[in-house]
Amino acid sequence: MKRWLSAGETDMPTIETDDPEMFYQRGYQHGASELFRAVERFLNPATRESVRTWIEQDINGWRLSAIVGPPTWRLTNLNVPKSS
Repeated sequence: MKRWLSAGETDMPTIETDDPEMFYQRGYQHGASELFRAVERFLNPATRESVRTWIEQDINGWRLSAIVGPPTWRLTNLNVPKSS
């Protein structure tokens, strides 16, 4: 969509590159954050903190660097059965 500028307006450059990978990463981070907000009250404190750290550190870092594929290594520990 082309937006026509009126006199005195300048076209602001985008902060991030608008390529398909950046759209995917932005959507992945947004989806992970929204899902976490929806279920966080049902999670035990340790799991809640692991997921929060995953979103804030791993996903955000993944978006800011040019790594392909979302980081999921931190989440693999959530599926390990606890020995009693």
